[in-house]
Amino acid sequence: MDDLLEHGQRRFRVMAYDDAIHDDAWAVELAELVDGELGPSIVTVLFPSDETPREPRVLVSQGDLPLPVLQTFLAVVDRESRRIQQPPPLH
Repeated sequence: MDDLLEHGQRRFRVMAYDDAIHDDAWAVELAELVDGELGPSIVTVLFPSDETPREPRVLVSQGDLPLPVLQTFLAVVDRESRRIQQPPPLH
């Protein structure tokens, strides 16, 4: 999953990872694109792995976000959370 969000002149990318650096688990990250280059993460949501059951964690860097971008990011986080919590398909 890789979504592009725009608000005025600002552009953001939402990315989901199944092998996050932190905890080797699922994560969804929001970063701003500046001059076509991906900047550092602004918000990262880390989902617990099967081995470490706990609540998801939210890591926030300094910065500001337009409310519509944050709302859309949280909707993506909710969608990913429901998707990764589904049991694996039976073969």
